[in-house]
Amino acid sequence: MRLITGTTLVVALAAAAMVGLAPPAAAAGSGTITVQLAAPDGTAIRLADVELAAIGIDAVVGNATTDADGTATFTDIPAPDTVTVTTRQLPPRGTQTYAPGLRSAIAVRGGTTVAVTVPLVIGATVQGGVASPTGPATGRLMYAWNEDTSQVFRTTSDSAGQYRFVGLSTGKYRIEAYASGTASPAVWKTRVYQQRGTLPASQVTLSRHYAHSDYDLIVYAASASRAPSAQLSGARVTVTDTTSGASFSTRFSTLLDSEQTAQFQIPSGQYVVELRTVATTATPARALWLGRPGGVYRYVAERSQAVPVKVVFGGFNGWGGAVPETSVAVAVAVAEYN
Repeated sequence: MRLITGTTLVVALAAAAMVGLAPPAAAAGSGTITVQLAAPDGTAIRLADVELAAIGIDAVVGNATTDADGTATFTDIPAPDTVTVTTRQLPPRGTQTYAPGLRSAIAVRGGTTVAVTVPLVIGATVQGGVASPTGPATGRLMYAWNEDTSQVFRTTSDSAGQYRFVGLSTGKYRIEAYASGTASPAVWKTRVYQQRGTLPASQVTLSRHYAHSDYDLIVYAASASRAPSAQLSGARVTVTDTTSGASFSTRFSTLLDSEQTAQFQIPSGQYVVELRTVATTATPARALWLGRPGGVYRYVAERSQAVPVKVVFGGFNGWGGAVPETSVAVAVAVAEYN
């Protein structure tokens, strides 16, 4: 699997860095920045071929690549300026891949050299699988977008539909799997932490998700009070085709949130929706089904009361309702992928 990580967008001007803007020609008043990759305690990290960008107030002012000693030099930096040095791409090293790093507020003065370290720590790993209704979703373009920093990581699912992101920085990530250039992506979320002192970086394995080209089924769930619910954090949602018996299952995010979402890309048909909540210290795990007692859609505890929902290509159908106070309120929506 070809893996590209660490495309850094954390600084607003990193977008300019990605399109390869060349640094300006040497200015009469210019300075130099020498860089050493280092651990947070200052110990040198000897890592070659790390691409670095120097970003000034309103432009990319330099590009450099580290040598075998993990050092690099930016010359002819226009001065005076306040510069941020950031990594562009870090060489993959499996679960020991470093997360993107940066050093900000570097004051550059004409005719002087500033020596700085760029701290690096081991990044988090997120892996999982994507599937279509007919088998593994091979060759799907996958993105992991850090919603806290706007860093973006990219990879592609392999022949078994497996994907792996390494070197992720701390944050809440939106994972996206693309079926085609025109279809909306399948989306799910997770939170990870890079190495923190003696605490190791997160290594997260997510449940399998479905990335189909044409259909989209979304199941929403919230507590009756609309307050974040531990019962829904990581709860499993399964939809089963009433004709073929094919089942598709995924989990809600483990983030404690006021509303949880499960997304499926599946063929058209009639589906029974099942929700298995998570056990807490106050409540046991429960199995609930979407039903329509009294003509009103809501989740029920009796499987015999489950009412299938229709998934139709090109159509839109919505269901929602309340459940007893000890349960959850759920809404279901179906939308075509365009």
